[in-house]
Amino acid sequence: MSVLQVDGLAKAFEGRRVLRDVSFSVDAGEVVGLVGANGAGKSTLGDVVAGIYAPDAGRMTVQGHAYAPLSAEDARHLGVGVVEQLIRIDPRLTVARAVLRGTPLADAPEARVRARARAVLAEIGLDLDPDALVADIPRFVHGLVEAARVLAEDTKLIVMDEVSASLTPAEVAGLHAVARRLRSEGRGVLYISHRLPEMLEVVDRVLVLRDGRIALDAPASELDPARLVVATLDGALPRSTASAPPVRIPVARTAPDDVPVTTTRPQPSADVALEVRNLRVPGATTGVDLRVRRGEVLGLTGRRRSGLREIAGALTGEIPAQCDAVTLHGEDRPVPSSTGSAALRLDAYRPDDDAYGVDPGATIARTLTDEEWGRPSDLRSEIASLRGVIDTVHRMNVATLSIKTVFGALSGGDQHKLALARWLAAHPSDVVVVHEPTRGLDARSRREVRTLLDEATAHGRSVVVVSVDPDELTECCDRIGVVTDGRVDEWLDTHEMSAVDVRARILAAA
Repeated sequence: MSVLQVDGLAKAFEGRRVLRDVSFSVDAGEVVGLVGANGAGKSTLGDVVAGIYAPDAGRMTVQGHAYAPLSAEDARHLGVGVVEQLIRIDPRLTVARAVLRGTPLADAPEARVRARARAVLAEIGLDLDPDALVADIPRFVHGLVEAARVLAEDTKLIVMDEVSASLTPAEVAGLHAVARRLRSEGRGVLYISHRLPEMLEVVDRVLVLRDGRIALDAPASELDPARLVVATLDGALPRSTASAPPVRIPVARTAPDDVPVTTTRPQPSADVALEVRNLRVPGATTGVDLRVRRGEVLGLTGRRRSGLREIAGALTGEIPAQCDAVTLHGEDRPVPSSTGSAALRLDAYRPDDDAYGVDPGATIARTLTDEEWGRPSDLRSEIASLRGVIDTVHRMNVATLSIKTVFGALSGGDQHKLALARWLAAHPSDVVVVHEPTRGLDARSRREVRTLLDEATAHGRSVVVVSVDPDELTECCDRIGVVTDGRVDEWLDTHEMSAVDVRARILAAA
């Protein structure tokens, strides 16, 4: 029996058709993966199913009954819930109350709420204190807290939208435990993700959304990551029409994984851009030595409690730290002696919803224009500025009809790419820290971000990438430091190692 049936769904924003005649189903006890390139309409489809947007055309049923929610809250009352990557939870709640909010136990006595929440958290392997405040736990854990909540509520279908994008392999295993538990209870799951290998581990069937239409519908057992990458790319499949059935394609092979990762990327300079000796964060790191070469993309990774967060925070001055020496471009810099001081203050980028100060109501042109908007300037300068905007939009393959499109109307992936390009242009420091630069992006968009980083380092800048995603690190970095127990346990050189070996070493440490 179908938990969800979708027929002829369509949705447009500002004249741009995002969904076109989408039809599919999710059966009871089935986990269905939804993949596609950035801008294909995945999140929009998930949002329509979850009641966040109303469709322009088409119909939906849930367990055979007409389903047309007026809001996400209305959708929950009708049996459909959503777990998003950047879910907002009231920071004043305890973890226990957050897990059980909106459920029949929401107003139960504290002891009962705590006991039930502890059991649910343990079931998915999430090591959180039920009495901790949501304000005191990292943002990346909020999606897992929300995933735990769906176990405790009576929804028939759950939409998981890129929840795994910022999770470590161990945390992904917990998320998959939730999906499998929901399947065993006879509920349906629509699992949206760009991390294809891990998605194939848990889904029963895969839908590929391309150009707003379902281009492929196949059992997961018949697919592999390489084939899915081909299926999501524009031009990889014949363009479907409204009446055409989903297309089946032959298995495609990518380049072998036993060659060095960065065969075309130039080696960084031998000159040292930044050297930090014996970096220490009390209670978190035991003494870290970092050397970043000019023109290098240096990666840092590790488990959540490995000291990675503290090292990254020490580099940007957000966490007080001490060190023996700091050298920038061969010049020694003063080192603070007090324990509450910051040894470094590198600029940092984080791809969350408010870190880069973008107004979602501003146009692309205004967002990417360096000059103060509305300030009188000569025509040549204005033309050059707008040409730069157009060039960036084209290079980043942004799906838009005009640079007058408001930023918030773009897909999440396109917003991410443009925000990173904008941030790099606005922060021309010699050494910068970038957190998760390809989070939630498809294979093509990841390459475009890689190009952004290559352009930055080609001009002599150095970038420190902080991430827990082994694929992101493998694709973007020249060297990767694996942090364990407050120190860098080993360095991986992607010019000398194969992609398989790099991923395996990172996963082994996770």
